[in-house]
Amino acid sequence: MKLSTTNYSRGIALFCLAVVASISSGCIYASLASTTGPCPPGHQWSMDRRQIVHVGEDVEFDFVLLGTFRKFIHPLGIADYCVTNWGSERVEVEPDAYGHFRFSLPFDIARPGQKIKATTAAYRMRGGRDFMRIGGEWVQSDSPYEIADKKVASDSIVFSVYEAPIELKVVRPPDDLDPETGVMRIRRADASMVSVYVDKPNRPGFTLSDPGPDGYYRVVYRPTGNDLNPTGTTDVDFTVYDVSGQPHHASATIETP
Repeated sequence: MKLSTTNYSRGIALFCLAVVASISSGCIYASLASTTGPCPPGHQWSMDRRQIVHVGEDVEFDFVLLGTFRKFIHPLGIADYCVTNWGSERVEVEPDAYGHFRFSLPFDIARPGQKIKATTAAYRMRGGRDFMRIGGEWVQSDSPYEIADKKVASDSIVFSVYEAPIELKVVRPPDDLDPETGVMRIRRADASMVSVYVDKPNRPGFTLSDPGPDGYYRVVYRPTGNDLNPTGTTDVDFTVYDVSGQPHHASATIETP
């Protein structure tokens, strides 16, 4: 059946009216996504409501507003900024040129086994902002003439914090190993590589224990989340020389859910 130009135009007009009506009636939703995953193959962002994050990981976030049929809508004229609360921390950001609220959160004070909820809400200003950052602290306006900013929509993610320590074994050679010659290379999916050396004051690194009863040296390193791939697996190679100059190797694949 051929759709007439008149009917087509009328359909477009009705659709636009529906969008306007949904916005004006408060039918606005929000979507919060992060880079820590799990993500579908070939995608950067995960919208799962429950996610897993490694200790020390810097997580990128993308927050958008959605209208009719859960389609993206630009926040211009709808929301001026968004607020993210996680634990005792607070972050405020404005939308970028594309209408996305982008920000990052460092999980550097998180501990394995913790569950941390990050909630992001978009607000429309009515006068001045409700909070101002003064001297590193968020201070709420106490003016009796200020009207509280309007909350437009919100979304949240609950993060389960984990830690994936790297533990390798190197068989004891005839000559003792020299820890100063050791280097651990952590290979990431983006082709970057993290090099880790023996632990020293002001330079966290791997520890190399004395040989155990089973005849193996043990190499242990507690990576930050940024050392590892956010999801999937991470390959680790370790090389160390003994005092006579002979190299010795160990490798492992670390699960990063």
